[in-house]
Amino acid sequence: MKTPWLPAAIVAVVFAPLFLSTPAHAAEPKRPPNIVFILADDLGPYHLGCFGQKKIRTPHVDRLAAEGMRFTQFYAGAHVCAPSRSTLMTGLHTGHTPVRANGKWRYLYDSDVTTAEVLKSAGYVCGGFGKWGLGEETTEGFPIKQGFSQWFGQYSQVHAHFFYPYFLWHGDTKYALPGNEGKKRGQYAHDEIHAQALAFIKSNKDRPFFCYCAYTLPHVELVVPDDSMRDYAGQFPRFAAKDPRPGYISSDDGYTAYAGMVSRLDRSVGEIMALLKELNLEKNTLVFFASDNGPQTGSPWSDIAIDFFDGNGPLRGGKGQFFEGGIRTPLIARWPGNVPAGTTSEHVGAFWDMMPTFADLAGAKAPPNNDGISFVRELLAVKGQKEHDFLYWEHPTARGLEQAARMGPWKGLRAKQDAPLALYDLSSDPGEEKNVAADHPDVVAKIESLLAAQHSPERDYAPEPRRQGADDYVR
Repeated sequence: MKTPWLPAAIVAVVFAPLFLSTPAHAAEPKRPPNIVFILADDLGPYHLGCFGQKKIRTPHVDRLAAEGMRFTQFYAGAHVCAPSRSTLMTGLHTGHTPVRANGKWRYLYDSDVTTAEVLKSAGYVCGGFGKWGLGEETTEGFPIKQGFSQWFGQYSQVHAHFFYPYFLWHGDTKYALPGNEGKKRGQYAHDEIHAQALAFIKSNKDRPFFCYCAYTLPHVELVVPDDSMRDYAGQFPRFAAKDPRPGYISSDDGYTAYAGMVSRLDRSVGEIMALLKELNLEKNTLVFFASDNGPQTGSPWSDIAIDFFDGNGPLRGGKGQFFEGGIRTPLIARWPGNVPAGTTSEHVGAFWDMMPTFADLAGAKAPPNNDGISFVRELLAVKGQKEHDFLYWEHPTARGLEQAARMGPWKGLRAKQDAPLALYDLSSDPGEEKNVAADHPDVVAKIESLLAAQHSPERDYAPEPRRQGADDYVR
């Protein structure tokens, strides 16, 4: 494995587990690790047992943590889906990444270099399963044009809202889901997407692969098959959760449905782990688990995900907000024999670190202009891990540019353009309850300068051809 951008001494220490036990003169690297990245949708850290959840059972994700490393200070790329995924795929924070918001016609360009393209250049086969959100089949952002040899699921954010659509995409071909016509509930989309991910792992077991499982659980709409509901039958008060959007499924037993969705996601994690063991791939596969942003806000969703199930624990806020509850992600990494089991890391990182980290693991080179830092040293518990000077987020809104940054223990947040900067000391106030901006004008000035420097203008995309709705996917 060639890693010319790291000093030889570091290569020898950090990547020693990757080399075969052969005589020094004949030492040859074995194939680089497979990478499985499981991305939940709108899942809070505290929805997981390994972070303290008491009501929902997540034994398989908890096992990932017990056999790997749990990160307690890691961040998603944004507080909503599409830009968070854009930072993951481009290695650029939201002041630089192409897709910076939901709800508008935005997509990757051919000139953008993705994480999949970096891995493909190192000989990996890349497959994606679930929600893409970075360009539909008619755009340059189509994942098959962005380094993936296979994609199965949904390209549109709106399509990914539905768990019983009448079709999914397999590449550029519509894949019918039998039994879902006429708004019937025949085939649960997640189950078919997950089955395709398992098939991809099986068919590529003899070569390095990147399996990106961008699952939509537990994003609303709030519905799950009966077998997952039965796991929690009668355990919670009945709570009617009415989805106000036309064509969306509501639930008359919201707590049970939500718990079932999280547990179904957990079951899928267990099936991936079981398959890796069956194929004798466990020791050469690095499995990550994370969420794209915090739990859904707004009644009745926050009543369920945040209030009843305490999905954010002591953290403030949720999806759509730059408070910690909107952007802290429950990152877990498992790689037997390499990532030390049962460990916890307070390393501060974010999704744009994934590209350089994967590049290091693959023996590839990330584009020089990325905003990320490889955290391979942290994963392998080797001293000398480089740290960020800062993390930065932004989101364009009708109120102007919303911005946030973390600099050491300090968190600066501006809810709308030209508003005063709020400042929080996360070391003593992880719940962001006390704005201490007036007490630290020097820190405020540093963060203000950072916010100005890290923003670059958004691309000027063509107008969206037509606004999509439920009728496009549920009929």
